[in-house]
Amino acid sequence: MPNDASRAVIEIGGIGQPSNGLLDGYAMNRLIDRPQRAVSSVVIVTSPKAGSGLGREQLPHLVQQLGASGLSVCTTTSIDVLRERTQDIQLDQHELPVVIAAGGDGTLALVADNVPSAIPILPMPLGTENLLARHFGHSADPAKVIQTIHEGTSHWLDAGRGNGKLFLVTATCGFDAEVVRAMHLTRRGHISRFSYAGPIFRALRRYAFPKIDVRVSNDQDPDSEPVNIECGWAMAFNMPCYGGNLNIEPRAIDSDGLLDVITFRKGSILSGLRYLAGIMLGSHTRFRDVTRVRGTTIEFTSPRRVPYQLDGDYGGHLPLTIELLPARVHLLLPPGR
Repeated sequence: MPNDASRAVIEIGGIGQPSNGLLDGYAMNRLIDRPQRAVSSVVIVTSPKAGSGLGREQLPHLVQQLGASGLSVCTTTSIDVLRERTQDIQLDQHELPVVIAAGGDGTLALVADNVPSAIPILPMPLGTENLLARHFGHSADPAKVIQTIHEGTSHWLDAGRGNGKLFLVTATCGFDAEVVRAMHLTRRGHISRFSYAGPIFRALRRYAFPKIDVRVSNDQDPDSEPVNIECGWAMAFNMPCYGGNLNIEPRAIDSDGLLDVITFRKGSILSGLRYLAGIMLGSHTRFRDVTRVRGTTIEFTSPRRVPYQLDGDYGGHLPLTIELLPARVHLLLPPGR
């Protein structure tokens, strides 16, 4: 969010600035002035790999209904076209295009990384998990998408940037990232949850849980010392979402200006199964070998080749450096959210 807008909110609301000169996510979402949007154009960005079946069949119906309502519609799979459509927008204009990210969490993060933060983004869930869209109650129903365009609520979402790539939900390294890596190497077209069965089974047989070193710093608190942790599996959450409806870090808040890190110390298949059982029962946060800490800058390193993933997309091998971007994404939520 630009500094001039932040100052305007401060003058109206009387809330002090944090040390970085920006409003925290809570203050931004409470106080920012949201005039009625005059929407005249919509850019729909789709991923050729995301979703299949009834979900994708909604796209032509959405385009038709948007056109019938008098809106200018551009549908593209090209990030270059997206940039061309949004790069010249003035931040003080009341009339902004709405960008619809039609795909999964990876598509949404890619779209958010390539548009100015003032432009509202609306997820249309067509992916395998759709963690963010499910969390906020978004739908692929064209009528509901159009209703959100005109009546939705603005929400300023924090984001993380890992090794230069934006993510909105989670970044992890270790066992689950190995599963994602295996899926990345074998993926052919659309996937479902069942597609992960093979990679999970192979990871259970072969993954050795190499040591991971974690360093978490909190730039919001100048008096805090960095926290160093050694573990076999590590995750950073911006939102309390994970695939399979697993609730791994329930206290993560998407607009608090912090990332929530959770680490699992022991590295073996048996301990991994124990952690998974604890997660499914909701008791893992009480394990003595599970550490939870919050911060704004996170470093994951390892002397071995350990994979990492960002929002379900394979990113590569450690090291991974993450920085928090407060209130980076302007999200449109369904009416009443």
